[in-house]
Amino acid sequence: MTRVLKITRGHATGNVFALFSDPTGAIDLTNAECAVLTVAIHGGGADGVIRAVRSEHIPEGVALLETDPDAEWFMDHRNPDGSNAELCGNALRVFVAFLMAEDLVDLKHGDRIAIATRHGVKDVQVGSNGVFRVDLGRWKFDGDSTNSNPTMFVVNRVSDALDAVTVEPFDPLVDDGIGRLSVRMNDNATHATQSWATAAAAVALVTRHRVGPGAPHNWRVDMPDGSLGVQMFPTEDGEHLSLSGTVELAHANTIEV
Repeated sequence: MTRVLKITRGHATGNVFALFSDPTGAIDLTNAECAVLTVAIHGGGADGVIRAVRSEHIPEGVALLETDPDAEWFMDHRNPDGSNAELCGNALRVFVAFLMAEDLVDLKHGDRIAIATRHGVKDVQVGSNGVFRVDLGRWKFDGDSTNSNPTMFVVNRVSDALDAVTVEPFDPLVDDGIGRLSVRMNDNATHATQSWATAAAAVALVTRHRVGPGAPHNWRVDMPDGSLGVQMFPTEDGEHLSLSGTVELAHANTIEV
C-alpha cells in the first residue's frame, strides 16, 4: 500500500534533508520508505529524513519530557537506510526552520526553543537572515572519564569524520579574534556528503587545543557549500559547544512512497 506525504527539502551547509510533519506520531516510515524519500528529493540521495512529531507521541520524547517539559517537539532523524541518525547540528537547525515554516511554533529573532532528540534536549536560537544557532551541550575528548553523559559531544566519537576531511588553516589563523579554517571532505570519505557539521565542530576544538593558551573560542569553518560558526562558551555545568549557520527550505512537494 502506497501513501502520499508532503515533503519539504531542507538544506544546510551542504546537507540535504527530507522533512515532514507528523504531530500525533501516526506515520511510522519503513526503512525502504526512507530510502525512497531521500532519493526523491535529491537525485544523489539526501542525508536523511526528519519527522516532526510532538514529544508526547514518541517513547524517546516522553522520557525527555519528564526532565524537560518545554521540549514539545521531537526531531525523529533517520538515515537514508532507515536507521536512527547520529547527532547532527545541521539537521537541528533545519528542523527548527521547518517548524517555523509550518507554523508549528511561533518564534522570532533571538528566541530559543528546546528540541528533543535521541541525544538529549538541545537548545536552538533563531538568528537573523536565515541563521540558526544550536547548542550541542557539553563536550569532551574521547578517553576523558570525567563525565560519562551519553548526550555529550565527544570529539573522538567523530574521529572517522576527522579522518575524512582535509583542513586548511587561513593565514593568519586568527583574524579580529576569530579563528579561520577551511574544511572539505576527502574524495575517499565514507560519508558522501559535502558537509559534516560535527566534523567542523571537532576540527575547531582540536585546532584550539593544539594552539594552546590564547586560542580563540570563536571559529569560522568554511565548507564547499557555505560556512559554519563554531563557538565554545562557559555555562554553569561546564563549557558548551555551539554551531551556527544559514538554512534554506524549498517548496514542499507531495511524494508517493
